This record gives sequence, C-alpha cells and structure tokens, in this order.
Amino acid sequence: PSQSTPSRRTQPDLTSTRLYDSWKALIPTLVDIQLDYTARTLGAPLKRTPKVLSLCSSHTCAQKRTSLTCLFF
Repeated sequence: PSQSTPSRRTQPDLTSTRLYDSWKALIPTLVDIQLDYTARTLGAPLKRTPKVLSLCSSHTCAQKRTSLTCLFF
C-alpha cells in the first residue's frame, strides 16, 4: 500500500508571520517593566494575592474567566 507524504511548509504562513510580528513588537515593551519589577522584588517575599482579581466594584459587571500560566526564569 502506498502512503501519501503530507506536504510540509518550508516557509511560515501568514498567520505565523503575524503572530511572530506581534510578539516581536510586544516583547521590547515588557523589558523595562520586568527589570523594574525584578529590582523592586528581588529577595523580597511575594505578597499573597486574592484568589479572584477584579476591578469591578459592584457585582453587575460582566464576568470573564481567564487562566494564566506564569513562567519563572
């Protein structure tokens, strides 16, 4: 039985290029913020944060749930 070989991309597609460009634009804006945060918190204990973070002062705001994965390096 012959098996067809799936075609492989050798160049990024438009979606990949746009994603790369958006990260390339975003990351430089985060460097100073990260350096400032590191300078303020290095060696200091982390503050305990509430389980739910919200800027809504009443319970009438639209609810949205977001999972966040933090990377420490």
